[in-house]
Amino acid sequence: MRNEDSLATVLLVSRMARDGAAPLSASQFWRLVDQAGDPGHLLGRSEDDLIGSGLAEDLAALVVGLLSRAVAMAFELDRLDQSGVATLTPFDEGYPQRLHARLGSKRPAILHAAGAFELLDQPGVGVVGSRNVSRDGAVAAKALGRQAASLGLPLISGAARGVDQLAMSAAFRAGGTVVGVPAHSLVRTLRSPDVRRAVHDGRTVVCTPYAPDSSFSVGKATGRNKLIYALSDVTVAVAADNGSGGTWSGATEAIRGDYCRMAVWRGDGEGPGNAPLERRGALALTDPSELERILGGARSDHEQESPPRQAALF
Repeated sequence: MRNEDSLATVLLVSRMARDGAAPLSASQFWRLVDQAGDPGHLLGRSEDDLIGSGLAEDLAALVVGLLSRAVAMAFELDRLDQSGVATLTPFDEGYPQRLHARLGSKRPAILHAAGAFELLDQPGVGVVGSRNVSRDGAVAAKALGRQAASLGLPLISGAARGVDQLAMSAAFRAGGTVVGVPAHSLVRTLRSPDVRRAVHDGRTVVCTPYAPDSSFSVGKATGRNKLIYALSDVTVAVAADNGSGGTWSGATEAIRGDYCRMAVWRGDGEGPGNAPLERRGALALTDPSELERILGGARSDHEQESPPRQAALF
């Protein structure tokens, strides 16, 4: 049974109902929570009530309209649940505590996930990089995937062509576990027989903050990047462009926000942005075996985190 805070969150933020309503963005939602308190308290209230409590008239009207979508949303949630996709909010058990602690108000208000949810809160290794990776870069990506598996840690990545898929598939073939955060359709990803088998065997979880059947966009790829970093203890950029591109923007954001310990591959196949990222604070990684040492430092860092605030496989 979904609690009132969780239900109100889904109604206010989700785009699943296909009713033409424009839901709140995650940043708008968290501002509303800061102003009005737990979202469950908004259920059943009129526009006049909300205006009297301090909400602007246009926001009060939008909130009441979005909260009236309960019937349509119930059908969508049931459809997803039957397909094995759970819809988690920060008010649900199973929502990753790492996202609470590391992203704060930047955490997604909704996370759709299928598979072994427990992997989302385990220490893990993120591996990211270019879609058009060189042959040497591909070798490095695969070696990092195998190293994560040998350490018994989930390999976390974006399931995109190139570095992501190479590292994830190598980890899986080495007997490890995998966390995928795709920017394309979660529903389409789950149609893959290999992914379904991995989900069934408890060796993977696939999650997205976007509507499960939405298509790829550059904006979604950029937006989901912070989840890869926040779910990882260490994220390694195998090949980054210098000053542009998704790997560069995600890595620089992770360094600024201290989402995880950031590392860059400094060896054959590295990208032109790897050295500049090291100068910005990323750690140099010249051999996959160095992951264990870097992970030791990351664990020491995160022991001091503040408590939560409230075939290519892919």
